[in-house]
Amino acid sequence: MSKRETKPSDDPRTSRRKFVQDMALGSAAVVLGGAGVRMPGAGEARTDAGQPVDTASQAPRPVAVAPLPPRPKVHPATEISGIPLGGVGTGSVEIRSDGYFHEWMVFNLGPWAASGAVQLGAPPPMGPGALAFFLWTQSEGGAPLVRRLGTRGDQEDLYSLSWAKNVEAIEYDPAFPSVELRYLDDTLPVAASATMFSPFTPHDTRASGTPGFNAAFTLKNTGTKRVRVALAARLANPLAWGAADRALKLAVTQDRATTYLTMRTDAALAQPSTVGSLGLSVTGGEASWIAGDLNQYVANGFWGGIYATFLNDFRTAGRLPSLAPQPTPAALLRLTDEQITALPLADKQAAARQLRGYASFAALYDRYRQVEGAAVESDAALGRYLTQARRWLDGLLGRDRKRAGWGDAALCSTVDLAPGETREIRFTVGWYFPHHLSPKGPDLGHMYEAWFKDAEDVSRFLVTNYAAHRDATQGFARALAGATLGPELAEAWSAQLTTLVKDTWWNRNGEFAVWEGLGCCGFQTMDVSYQGSGSIIALFPELQERQLEMSAAFQRADGRVPHFFTPDLSQVDDQFERVDMNPQFVLMVCRDWLWRGDKDYLTAMWPHVARAIANSALLDGNGDGLPDQDTRRNTYDNWDFFGTPAYIASLWLASLKAGARLADDMGDAAQAAEWRALLRKGAASFDRMLWNGAYYSLWVDGPKRDECCMSDQLSGEWYTQLMGLGQSLPRERVVAALREIVRQNFTPEQGLINASYPAGARPRFPTFDNPQAAGNWTGIEYAFASMLMEFGLVEEGVAVVRAVGDRYARAGRIWNHVECGDHYYRAMCSWTTLLAATGFKVDSPRGELTVAPVIRVPEARAPWVSATAWGELAQTARRLELTCRTGAQSIRRLKVNLAGPALGARLDGRRVACTVSEENGYRVLEFSSPVTLGAGQSLVVSA
Repeated sequence: MSKRETKPSDDPRTSRRKFVQDMALGSAAVVLGGAGVRMPGAGEARTDAGQPVDTASQAPRPVAVAPLPPRPKVHPATEISGIPLGGVGTGSVEIRSDGYFHEWMVFNLGPWAASGAVQLGAPPPMGPGALAFFLWTQSEGGAPLVRRLGTRGDQEDLYSLSWAKNVEAIEYDPAFPSVELRYLDDTLPVAASATMFSPFTPHDTRASGTPGFNAAFTLKNTGTKRVRVALAARLANPLAWGAADRALKLAVTQDRATTYLTMRTDAALAQPSTVGSLGLSVTGGEASWIAGDLNQYVANGFWGGIYATFLNDFRTAGRLPSLAPQPTPAALLRLTDEQITALPLADKQAAARQLRGYASFAALYDRYRQVEGAAVESDAALGRYLTQARRWLDGLLGRDRKRAGWGDAALCSTVDLAPGETREIRFTVGWYFPHHLSPKGPDLGHMYEAWFKDAEDVSRFLVTNYAAHRDATQGFARALAGATLGPELAEAWSAQLTTLVKDTWWNRNGEFAVWEGLGCCGFQTMDVSYQGSGSIIALFPELQERQLEMSAAFQRADGRVPHFFTPDLSQVDDQFERVDMNPQFVLMVCRDWLWRGDKDYLTAMWPHVARAIANSALLDGNGDGLPDQDTRRNTYDNWDFFGTPAYIASLWLASLKAGARLADDMGDAAQAAEWRALLRKGAASFDRMLWNGAYYSLWVDGPKRDECCMSDQLSGEWYTQLMGLGQSLPRERVVAALREIVRQNFTPEQGLINASYPAGARPRFPTFDNPQAAGNWTGIEYAFASMLMEFGLVEEGVAVVRAVGDRYARAGRIWNHVECGDHYYRAMCSWTTLLAATGFKVDSPRGELTVAPVIRVPEARAPWVSATAWGELAQTARRLELTCRTGAQSIRRLKVNLAGPALGARLDGRRVACTVSEENGYRVLEFSSPVTLGAGQSLVVSA
């Protein structure tokens, strides 16, 4: 059996799927009803579970969830997504499990730069082989071996380069923002692996906005003889792509142990999207290079009298020729055969010397020297050499020499390894393409221009800060991946963070926004950001506040907030009629205020909040406290609602709860009282009108009802519970509705669909067989999973996350979830499953922190990330330890779900004075003065 194969009986996904199915069906057995659900008709009495309540969040009880084995690290060849490398708002390139680099979205062209309807041109053809690594080894007394550090068959040349083989397999171990590749090949005398990452750490937007990445290779001699090892990278040159005169310049500089190879251009283009610079660097070993040459030569090669490729000489020498950079050879040998023959010997010798400044033509000359011997400098031999060189130039650059066939480069490092010795060779890739043009014309640029002057500057930054970046980035990656709450949860938390690299714009003027889907729809889509932005306020809070402030600036005078920005960040579309957006806007402002406690931000946003709530209140036509008119349009934009929809009404109630809290903190007691009174009225109406005995109806419009069971029917309750504001409806009915949604809309096979009609319920158009109602939206699945955990249905919540992970792993799209477009923003809602699983809630204005893991394991370990600090938590039944890695977290009240007779707290071993009380099932530690948990410190609470 090869390394790629897995026996069916050994496939962990087999037992994984069986467990998920058995567990989920077991959970379904405790929900309401039998085979069908009886739906009361209009006017029938409904069981009253008590008056709706306005309560704070209640402490969850930890639940044991059976663990699953991790997914195999040898990934299928069909995988079509990978870890994006690059910074927030810089563009990116993906490293996939085949070892190659895909989707070069750094050039201000293609879907990252503009929507499909307004493309500014095709990006350069940077396929998987545009950046490729090659390994050369030669054991003492042995023959050299060459391996491609990849597994794609379309990158091999089995006709002419049969010896330049792929490695046998790659073990791909992703843990965003880092990934490790282990290159498996039993025929090699060394073990080779690579760790690739871009700086990406919470709260460090400067480092996390770097347009480049590190590729650190580890080489170990596994044999008993000395081995000489070389590692080479080839890089295609995309600069000034499509220009008649690309005006390319390449440079090599050396600074101590690092060699920098940088591609630049002096081209002046009306469309300068690809004008900028691109660079490689290598640190460690003896460096060598090709600083610009015929593109096909710095690749698999071409036929031209001889088979010409840099790999031939790399195979022989284990290094590159390191010739001085030269300009394009396009102007050389613009002569006929007859004119070359007629050249005087001295002119032929001068032309040959000039050509030998290029690695390809130096290699050609060496072949002639091997054949001609001492006569290679004769008039006839030089004529033949120059004629062949001219044919290469005409063939690869065109007879008019205008074809884009020159400028690619390669960089190499060579080391000697004693038996058992290990060495690290570090590469960086940096880019600098400042001309990000709006489809409307202006040059928007990139924020990274404030920090770098070109690609070499980027590479120097990465090299200089390598140790600190690696420690910070991998520390965050390990904290995410090393959680003990289940591998499916850990994967969900980290995998969708890739959207922050893949989908973001961060313009020169500081404007920041996230694509709804890559190149799809628009930016900062209000009804998608509602679910997707939770990780942004935690990781990069100033960026989240910025994009919400940008939306607020386009709020209409009547109070309606905008849908999304398009085609750039200076204008919005005209879909103000979506009635879910105003309450979602209010909820996000409240969440961001609770997380960051930025009073200037709240003060600026407060008038927008008040106008948004006032506008939503106009939807109540009958005075019952709920919207009942103009409720058709919403985020489910091909699925119209009518009358009073549960989804819309739930958001409305949540916005009143959030608005009242904001009014409290703004000192507006009258407004807070008014909204709380309206909340009480609306909540009572909601429960009376929409509860059907099993869940809340899709909508009620006078005598008409639609009894479709919608997964998102209590979206507002989810959001306020997640924020720590509690629920507005009777908890027992919320839990009953959640159980029924699991029963009706979820199976491990299909995941969670958005809605369905229970048996016995009358279907209605436009809901019945509506593709959005019957579809899977990952962001809704994650939101619902986190809500299940928040309300104590932990096993069911984990089952939903597992089903999503299984579906996308089978499709090879772990890091690319789809809805309306690829890399969909709503799927970043996976972050809320981290919050729910750890019971993590922040109320910065009141100095309150809640940590209450809901999954019972011997020791619960997971990351915690607030807007000011991050670290790791470790909890057993009677002990909680919070360690802080960076930043500082101020805590006045700490709410936990620990057992034990008496609790105390110690900060770095020193007892901290506090009182302990009980509140809604939590143990609450109130410190006599706020505790500041700083970088490197730990806070321990124990019985």
